[in-house]
Amino acid sequence: MKKVFLAVSFGFTMLIAQAQIEVKLNPIGTLFGSPDLSGEYIVNENFGAELTLGLEMGTYGMVTVDGDGYDPKKSGFNVMASGKYYFSPDDGGDGMYAGLYLRDKSFKVDDKNSDYSYGYKRNSFSGGLLVGYKWVADSGLVFEIGAGGGRTFSDKIEWLDEDGSELEDFSIRIDVVGKLAIGYRF
Repeated sequence: MKKVFLAVSFGFTMLIAQAQIEVKLNPIGTLFGSPDLSGEYIVNENFGAELTLGLEMGTYGMVTVDGDGYDPKKSGFNVMASGKYYFSPDDGGDGMYAGLYLRDKSFKVDDKNSDYSYGYKRNSFSGGLLVGYKWVADSGLVFEIGAGGGRTFSDKIEWLDEDGSELEDFSIRIDVVGKLAIGYRF
C-alpha cells in the first residue's frame, strides 16, 4: 500500500511541477466598474481552464442626468469559469483560441441621493462562447485579448423601492464578455 501511495504522490508531484499556471489582471475592466483577476491552468498544449473573480463597483449605467440627483451606485461580484481550446499553439496554451464560459454575476444598485431613493439586487447566471488571442513572451509575460457572447439563463431581480411603487422590470437576455488581460505565466 505504501508503494502505491508513493507512486501516486510522485505522479501528482510531477504533474504539478510541469503545470503552467497564469495569473492575469484585466485593467480595462476597471474603466467599466468591473476589475477582475483570473488564473488559468494550462491542462495540455491545446487546452486551458480559467477561473475569473471580479468586482462590480462604481456608478451604474451609462447615462447621467444633470440636476435631478440621479447617481446610482453598484456593488457586488462576478465569477466566471471558462475552458479554452488553443489552435496551433507555439508554446502551449497560446495563440488563437475558442472556448465556452459560465458566469454568475450578483450585485446591488442603490441610489440614496435621488428624490425617489430606489434600488434593487440582481443575480444572473449566463453562459456562452469565447474567442480570442494570447501572446506569451519568453520572459513569461502574457497579453490576452478576447470577446464573447451568450445567453442569460437565470436573471433574478429584487426591487428595494421604499415607497412601494411598481417599477418596470427591464431585463436583457444576452450576455457580453470583453477581455484585455496582462499577466505572468509561472
